[in-house]
Amino acid sequence: MNCRSILSRGWVVIIYLMLVCLYFCRKEIGLTGQLMFDITKTLPVLFLSIATLFASDRGLISLALLLSAAGDLAGEEGIFLLQIALFALAHIAYIADFSKRVTFNRRNKITITVWALFVALFGGWIVSHITSAAIMVACSIYMLIIGSMTALSFAIKVEYKPLYIIAALLFLFSDSCIAWNKFVEHFSGAGVTIMTTYFAAQGLFAWLAIGKRA
Repeated sequence: MNCRSILSRGWVVIIYLMLVCLYFCRKEIGLTGQLMFDITKTLPVLFLSIATLFASDRGLISLALLLSAAGDLAGEEGIFLLQIALFALAHIAYIADFSKRVTFNRRNKITITVWALFVALFGGWIVSHITSAAIMVACSIYMLIIGSMTALSFAIKVEYKPLYIIAALLFLFSDSCIAWNKFVEHFSGAGVTIMTTYFAAQGLFAWLAIGKRA
């Protein structure tokens, strides 16, 4: 029995959910201190990166997850610009993977055009609330990249296309909540909302890769 067959039998989902629960319950079970926060924040997606590396032939997805885990660590350490840069690279890896499976027919082109307009308007409105020039530029570039990733999910030609779209939109929603909470207005339950949708997106991307749903 090889590593791929073991990891493709639901164990990835079980272990991932356990690590996610560990993150959300870290304070309640006494895992305090910055080191414990760094570990519990990084472990779930880092585990997905390793799992997809051994249980899938989608190396770009594994790379995207690894970069995301590094971004999680940077975010936990409060290094916002590094966090943005790492997640931007992660989305570029997702884009590179998706681009192998994309078809541009008339409907897809119309959908992407409408979507691009929406992302540009919403992203521009968010950016208008940023006072730092460096962060404004970084966020603008990041929005362009994640917008491109989500746009490609609409044009991807795979059996389980709706799941790719859901995962991409969950990721965008999570990041939009981060931007809203950080630059526009703090809202109650932001942390739980951001991380729940983020973990759901990454878990779904990994599941699709490991399950060979492409």
